[in-house]
Amino acid sequence: MIPARPATQYLHQAHYGNMGGVHTLKPFFEMRNNGIYKSDYHPEGKSAVPLYNVRHDQVFATSAHPNGASQHALYEIRGDKMHTTSHHPEHNPAGPAFILKPHL
Repeated sequence: MIPARPATQYLHQAHYGNMGGVHTLKPFFEMRNNGIYKSDYHPEGKSAVPLYNVRHDQVFATSAHPNGASQHALYEIRGDKMHTTSHHPEHNPAGPAFILKPHL
């Protein structure tokens, strides 16, 4: 049986240089209710609507995403890490894009 995810998880950047060279120890995104939202720490500010939807362990862009909704998953959640898929424009198979943490 797969353990349930915490109600809210925070997405921390896995590597320096993400998001246009900005890196912070604070999470840029938060995942809740099967949606991923910009957090208070995102350079563009907090979002009221989700930029991504989570279906099982696949992450898809919504119509609120700057590039529009995606047909194919852009990210895949594996344990406590979120990896880009081959459909992501900056796909990097070498490691995760984000680390998921249940608290700040």
